[in-house]
Amino acid sequence: MPTTLGDIARVLNVSKMTVSRAINNHPEINPETRARILAAAQKMNYRPNQFARALTSKHSYLIGIVVPDLMHSYFAEICRGVESHARPAGYQNLICSTDEDARKELDEIEALWTRTDGLIVASSLTAHEAKSYRRLLDEGGKIVLIDRVLDGLRCPVVTTDDVRVGLLGTEHLIKLGHKRIGHLRGTTASTSQGRLEGYKQAMSKARLRVDKSLIHDCGFTESDGRAAMKEWIAKGNLPTAIFAANDPAAIGAMEALNDAGLDVPKDVALVGAGNIHYGDMLRVPLTTVSWSTTAMGQAAAQLLLDLVDGKKSTAKSRHVSIPPELVIRRSCGALKQKIS
Repeated sequence: MPTTLGDIARVLNVSKMTVSRAINNHPEINPETRARILAAAQKMNYRPNQFARALTSKHSYLIGIVVPDLMHSYFAEICRGVESHARPAGYQNLICSTDEDARKELDEIEALWTRTDGLIVASSLTAHEAKSYRRLLDEGGKIVLIDRVLDGLRCPVVTTDDVRVGLLGTEHLIKLGHKRIGHLRGTTASTSQGRLEGYKQAMSKARLRVDKSLIHDCGFTESDGRAAMKEWIAKGNLPTAIFAANDPAAIGAMEALNDAGLDVPKDVALVGAGNIHYGDMLRVPLTTVSWSTTAMGQAAAQLLLDLVDGKKSTAKSRHVSIPPELVIRRSCGALKQKIS
């Protein structure tokens, strides 16, 4: 027989109502009592009846998370950050990956928003395509954007400072003595735009020339980085250093350089962004700009729970920014250290 609330109440000598309130994160429950009840529930393998909870509370206790890519650790770590904050509050996650496909993203959003209490989204849409989100917000939908901003959308956002990401990566290469520094630009997402702007600002501050030949369209995947770098190698006139929009693109570029018989960092120094978990285990460990993906996920979860609890006045206009830092490894030609 499955464990019930009554079973837990009898073991702990508390009321069934107290157990219910603890499991449903009621604000009047003493934290120590709640911790004791949750520990007992876990030990007794208690499984809440999700449908009963939804009927009595008018909440599904489900959070929809929509991200572009789960193949690399970056968005997977964000999802774990969401879970680590939302699960103790009684929520579970439904996760969808869109592969940077706008149509797939819109389909996933339509499928999730009626089944969940709210959505956390790293969107691949352009600002023009964001009208679908405006409609959901107008209909009372709860949405928090993460990693990427959609201009004109009035909802909470959690990002890093992408302009500073571009500044940190490019300024480091400048400090190492590079004069001709290229950039592998990402997609149309706000992250790409911010990092490109940071790259340009760093070059301008150092009075280094930026021309079209130094900026190559790429994307956010390893295959994007490999293809863009192969094309650049074929055209010739390579820079001595490259800042890539993210780590997977940088890793793909490194593979293409290696395939062409070029040495990283001797022939071309590389810096990425995002600090995916195996970047330090590559044959040439990748220098990157890092920020806490766990903190991003946790902040997004809190903002969404605030919205679900009706705290719109405090959460709706909030923009949480997680600060970045430079993590130096061999791909740039410098010793391993951290610079804030």
